[in-house]
Amino acid sequence: MTWIISRRRVLRNGALTASLLVGSKILAPGSAIASPSLEAFIAMSARLTGQPSLDDDMGKTILDAFIASGQGDDIAALIADPAPEHSKSKIADAVVAAWYSGISPLSGANQVTGFNEALVWNALSYTKPWGSCGGDAGYWSEAPPEEEP
Repeated sequence: MTWIISRRRVLRNGALTASLLVGSKILAPGSAIASPSLEAFIAMSARLTGQPSLDDDMGKTILDAFIASGQGDDIAALIADPAPEHSKSKIADAVVAAWYSGISPLSGANQVTGFNEALVWNALSYTKPWGSCGGDAGYWSEAPPEEEP
């Protein structure tokens, strides 16, 4: 028996193969890597930022924003990286920027993920978030405590 390759047979077999692959989620968008967990995201973020303690609520908001923007697979790949702190990827930079700025990583979004919790306030030891009390009345009249190098 000889098989005659016709245009119709190629198209039919191609459509059948594609539908089977999509149906089995091999080609489905976002199915290549499992959705990242909050705990893994926080642990990876701690390594990227060098901060041992990060706010869970802010982390959830940041992670949800990355997933909503279609970057869940990129985040999962970064979490799977054994040394994410050495990554030169744009997603690693975006994670650090989100933690330090307290602004959502969603493009064009005006969502604040955590103003008082933003890491920028740790980096700027000479100031504090607006509206946050620095101490008792008149605390500012005394010299600041010496910082450790």
